[in-house]
Amino acid sequence: MRVLSFILSSIFHPIFVPLLGFLLLYSFSGYTLYLPEDVFWFSVLVIVQFTILIPIGVIYFLYWRKKISSIQLSVREERPLPLVINLMSYAVSFVIFRYLNFPHIIVSFFGAIVVSATLAMLMSLTYKISLHMIAWGTLLGVVLAFALGIGKDLHFLVSLIILVTGFVATARLWLNEHDLKQIGYAWLSSSVVSFLIMIYI
Repeated sequence: MRVLSFILSSIFHPIFVPLLGFLLLYSFSGYTLYLPEDVFWFSVLVIVQFTILIPIGVIYFLYWRKKISSIQLSVREERPLPLVINLMSYAVSFVIFRYLNFPHIIVSFFGAIVVSATLAMLMSLTYKISLHMIAWGTLLGVVLAFALGIGKDLHFLVSLIILVTGFVATARLWLNEHDLKQIGYAWLSSSVVSFLIMIYI
């Protein structure tokens, strides 16, 4: 069971959520979010570079320099530095999309990611919050707000996200990485915050 839990934690790792969220918004938006093909691939390149490659590179560099003892960031005291650097990387992607006048949905989505990353970093100063739940809570809040904004029935997608979140939460508990409070606080706070950002900003 621990092996399965580790696999689930890896497949549904927070680092992949920004790209997944972008692809979901793009796929389910229809003409609401029209992007020419070259702009779409530019967006994917920016997201992969600043939300996947750089964060992974930072984690492995810090691990190589023995600044952190685990690439899973299992020790709370070792989290602030990589989380701050990752936050800066997310913020750069947000600035790029905002500066280039991308559709409001995309800018708001990355604004929600930046705020959630800030929330994760601040909470990690005193509490070992679940970064997995922060990420999946953010995605849920974004999709809910997106569905309301375009008036589209996305119950299946929302249900699927909640189902995956449940599997991931169970995996984190089984691995003894978090307790119920750490998972619940992370999921609830990030979903509410990201929903409000998408609605009002």
